[in-house]
Amino acid sequence: MQKVFIEFNCSPPFSALTAARSLADTMYSSVANTGTDGPLERASSADGNTNRPSSSGNAVGRSISSSGRPPRQPSKVSNGAYSELTPIHGTIPSSFEIDQPSLIHQPHAHWYHAAFHSICAVVGAGVLGLPYAFKYLGWFTGLTTLSVLFCVSLYTSYLLSELHEDGSVRLNTYREIGQYVWGERRGWWAVAPVQFLLMGGLCVTYTVTAGQSVKGIVSSDCSGEDCQEGLAGYCLLFGVVQLFLSQVPDFHSLWWVSLLGGVMSVGYCFIEVGGSLASKWGGDEAATATATAPAKAGEDESQGESTADLVFGVMNALGSVAFTFGGQAVVPEIQATLATPPRSPSSMMKAVGVSYVLVFVLYYSVAISGYSAFGTSVEPDILLSIKHPAWLVDIADMMVVFHVAAGYQVFAMPLFDVIEGAVRSRMSKRPRPVVLRLVVRTLFVAVVTFIAIL
Repeated sequence: MQKVFIEFNCSPPFSALTAARSLADTMYSSVANTGTDGPLERASSADGNTNRPSSSGNAVGRSISSSGRPPRQPSKVSNGAYSELTPIHGTIPSSFEIDQPSLIHQPHAHWYHAAFHSICAVVGAGVLGLPYAFKYLGWFTGLTTLSVLFCVSLYTSYLLSELHEDGSVRLNTYREIGQYVWGERRGWWAVAPVQFLLMGGLCVTYTVTAGQSVKGIVSSDCSGEDCQEGLAGYCLLFGVVQLFLSQVPDFHSLWWVSLLGGVMSVGYCFIEVGGSLASKWGGDEAATATATAPAKAGEDESQGESTADLVFGVMNALGSVAFTFGGQAVVPEIQATLATPPRSPSSMMKAVGVSYVLVFVLYYSVAISGYSAFGTSVEPDILLSIKHPAWLVDIADMMVVFHVAAGYQVFAMPLFDVIEGAVRSRMSKRPRPVVLRLVVRTLFVAVVTFIAIL
């Protein structure tokens, strides 16, 4: 399997699109006929200079102008239906696998596919910790923090969507956005370590969360600190599931996994809301007796806790609320799957709009219902506070497992892209994608699972 991308270094840009298309088609035909895997000569720029691209597996090298930004490149229209915007590196995430070297990548996802990914990424299992965060923040501070972070998160998604395209240049990853702004080297180091650490950390967190949920289903006595012990076996079981899911070849092919994860997240949130309201108004004496929600931060929860514990509790609560808005980590990668026209920012904002409507409804309903029902006695995971009916809580726990299994893949796919691209670039003979996926992604899942059970 081979991917071929031709990048034009034009200064000034071509004025005749047909000439560019004719030249590109000629070069693609030449590649297809020769079947070579080696470097190809890049089309000469208007000033006569010729650059030789990199021989790395899926990418033709990129030339940088004197200003540090990559040159703008012409778009290519195929069949009058879609418009390809050449990425600044000449690269598309390795998730987009092409079987024939004569073909070019053509993103073909629709806005609702991006909505599935966005919902799965944004609506995380951290929403179940919002009532516990309100225990330390109180009503006013808790709702204010949630509202501010909601607006910041939505605006960040809008900015990332608009940054995805600049003329004919398509910025498909966070790293490419950083390189486009700050230059190739500084941009990569400013963005990549933070993004990789965040995505890897989320995969570890999801593995632990899945282990706790499975243990909650198996053990009826699982509550509080009891759920933190003996998770190794359950985490290993979750890792086995991820071994199979990780073989999904590309981000767009993952849409059905994201759809399943999104449905599951909506499901366990509704169960939490119904269970909390039933506990408050349905005759649960324990819940009614403890639903003494403080009017402001620090009023009741300080009883029995030192000042230091209270301060750290408030800081942890703020971090917990912020953690629930982590979907922006994959916005560029999700948008890279969208077909154009229409412009990918307009399609992406439809997806973002749908996902944030759900975020608003689910986050506020979970936080308000859980905190009003259980007050300062609420558990870190609200499902641990809901005791009846037990079978419904088990269903919610199973939904959490399905959701984090899907979310794991959404955040891991960009890492798979980077690792597989690095491996291909160091091999003289391009490996088969199926073999490369099997080896690289199996090792990744094994490492993440090992870290989770430490």
